[in-house]
Formats: sequence, structure tokens, C-alpha cells
Amino acid sequence: MSFSHQIRTLAGGAVLSLLALSAGAGTLYFSEDRNTGGLYSLNTTTGAATALGATGVAGSTVGLAPTDNPNGLVGSRPFGLAAIYADGSGSLSIPGTATAEGLAYDADNDALFGTINGSFFSYDAGFASTTSLAAPGADIEGLAWGGGSTIFGLAGYSGPRGYLYSYDIVADVWSFIGDTGIDFNLVGLAYDAAENVLYAKGSQDSYLYAIDPGTAFASIIGDTGIQNGGGLAYVGGAVAPVPVPGALLLLGSGVLGLGALRRRRKTA
Repeated sequence: MSFSHQIRTLAGGAVLSLLALSAGAGTLYFSEDRNTGGLYSLNTTTGAATALGATGVAGSTVGLAPTDNPNGLVGSRPFGLAAIYADGSGSLSIPGTATAEGLAYDADNDALFGTINGSFFSYDAGFASTTSLAAPGADIEGLAWGGGSTIFGLAGYSGPRGYLYSYDIVADVWSFIGDTGIDFNLVGLAYDAAENVLYAKGSQDSYLYAIDPGTAFASIIGDTGIQNGGGLAYVGGAVAPVPVPGALLLLGSGVLGLGALRRRRKTA
């Protein structure tokens, strides 16, 4: 089964209603480390943060990624993953799944990728296992799908901090793009295809950054007012609080089983 099919599968009677989508610009979501109520939207022009609600995530370093449903996000917990309402109304744990510091969702192939402590892998169908892929040669914390066969990775913690890389899904090869010049730590990464820009937010300061994916040049967008790092996900559609009859987001835990990876905990 595909990643999205598993996320949508009914298990344990957990059924979450979908909300209608309204037309408009995309939304940049931020899941703050060590804050179960720390789901925010970040303004991509000013950097200002708007509190949305809960993620259910209490650990660090947390990953965040979109799914095929604009109303749902997937985030990492200390020993697994969580399915998160994009409106901040709650989350459901996915027990038994491998955790990750960075998460990237390939919408073309309905595939989820993760990185942790210098390793890189894909989640297999049904979350029964992971497949190890080429190691990036750096401690990639921020991960984002860039469209096509490209995934971007941003190094933090043990570094080299601030180095930007790209990964070719077809060739299974990492390439160095450049040094952002920012000492990123516990950092999240997201890609905005319409603007061809990467967004980054880490614990080294409270700023939201824009990064050129071709050169790694980084510039400050603005102050989020949040000191902690966390995960970022860019979703190309706004959520409107209008129920869609018959449309259901099916999230559960019973069918999702994946052996946990051994993980060392990081500190800022």
C-alpha cells in the first residue's frame, strides 16, 4: 500500500473529518521542538508566527512534512511519527514507526523520506520497514522535497552547520550546493515551488530565513518570536473551516507498524 493510503486507512475507529479548501496562497507550518501545543503558521513575507494549536510532539529534533491531503501533516516524535491536523486541533500517534529528524514527502510518487543522525532512508509501503539510501555525509536535520527527483537537505547540530545539499532520488546520490553562512541548529526546511525558495527555521536564533536552492544564499525574512527549532512544511493551499459532506481523513494506528530506529537525543 502507498504512504497516503496508509495514512488514510481507518484503524481503531479513528475518523477525522476533512475541511474544505479555499483558494489562495500556500501555508508555511512550523512544529516547535519540546512543545506539544506548538503548531504555528509562519508569514513568508514578515516571518511573524500565528499559533494554531497542538502537534502532540514533545521531543527534539522534530521533523514535519506535507501529505497528499492539505489538511493533514506528518511529524516526528521521539520514537515514531504522528499524523497532525493542519488546523492545530490535534494529532494521532502512529506507533511502531521509525522516527526521523527531517521528513520529506514526494507528492509525485507518494513516498516519504526521513533522515536522522547522518542516515537517510525511505519508508516502505505499509510502514513495515525502511530502506536505507545513500548517506549525505552530513548531519542533515532539515529535509524538503523540491519537485521531480530532487530532495533538499540542510545540515545542523554536528554539521557542517548551514551546508545545503541536494539528493537525486533516481540516482541515489547527494550533491553539495553551498554554505548558507548561517550556523543552523535543530533546523527545519520547507520548499515553496511557486517562488522557488527554501524556508528554514532553527534554534540558533528566532528568524525565518529564505534560501536560494541553486546557490544556498540565505537571507532573513523576519523574526518569528520563537527561539526553539523544529520542523517546517509548506502546503500549497489554505484551510477553510467548512466541512465537506462525505469527505473523510482516515487516520489511525492499528495498521501502521514499523520498527523503531535507535535514536540518540539531541540537545541545543
